[in-house]
Amino acid sequence: MPSTRPTFMMIVNPFAGAGQAKKIWPKIEVQLKEQKVNYSVLMTTHPGHGIQLARSFALQHKFEKNWVVVAVGGDGTLHEVLNGLHQGGGDQIPLGYIPAGSGNDFARGINLPTQPLAALLRLLEVQAPTSLDVGVYKNRLDSHETLFTNNVGIGFDAAVVHAANAGQKEHLKKYHLQSSAYVFSLIKAFFNQKGFRLSVETAQAKQQFSKAFLVTTTNIKYFGGGVPIMPTANLHDGKLDLVVVEKIGVLRFIKLFVEMLTTGNHLKSPIVHHFRAETLHLSTNLLENGQVNGENIQKQRFDLHFKVTQRPFWIK
Repeated sequence: MPSTRPTFMMIVNPFAGAGQAKKIWPKIEVQLKEQKVNYSVLMTTHPGHGIQLARSFALQHKFEKNWVVVAVGGDGTLHEVLNGLHQGGGDQIPLGYIPAGSGNDFARGINLPTQPLAALLRLLEVQAPTSLDVGVYKNRLDSHETLFTNNVGIGFDAAVVHAANAGQKEHLKKYHLQSSAYVFSLIKAFFNQKGFRLSVETAQAKQQFSKAFLVTTTNIKYFGGGVPIMPTANLHDGKLDLVVVEKIGVLRFIKLFVEMLTTGNHLKSPIVHHFRAETLHLSTNLLENGQVNGENIQKQRFDLHFKVTQRPFWIK
């Protein structure tokens, strides 16, 4: 056991993965104790609690060098802890992650095992933090910036998230089909989502779309529980990738979705548009659903400014 191993603050969301995190946490704790790891634990009790806990921790410990904060839960839990640390001035506190949610896209994006106990073992092997890109956005309705590890979606993928978060996961839990929530929600959202006007502006160009359908600004390869929306995404290039898909018929969409899952040829389609930039400005003309890291953003006319920053992660 390395003598320089830090003390871990584990922020656990027992509700993640439709309650699977609550079942796995005692097994994680057994491993922590067997390996004589110094750790403390905080349990979230309601949505947004992870932000509060991480913010309070950062305010108290941001000048100490021996802590690593670990989010135990899904991508939404990671999002809360990331932003809580940021709000508390703890951007230099290394952030670790043990995936225990329904999607676990960030784990896939950094080649971390999606099985929680395997991810824990990887976490305990880390010797020093690694700096990774993190997306930042500011919305005209927000009073502060929001950080994200995964992606921010407007339109179709956000409608899928809204439908999945509106009870589909819990309903499917008794059948052990939580990950299927996205599939059921995808079908429903496709027929409900209309095309909308979208303005995209980068430092190099400005483009207008009259029938935008899926609009995803991503920091990693995956969204929606393992769908490789942007196979060439890079967490070290200081840039974000924006994918805009225009409204199409159901058969063309199925073909496009199959290509997305298999070959990556969806990026060659004339109705798929890709931007890679250090800064982005997106605006919509209609009230649209939004999502960040699989969590709902209030339905609104979006006016989003994006940029990239870096922060330390406790990953290998």
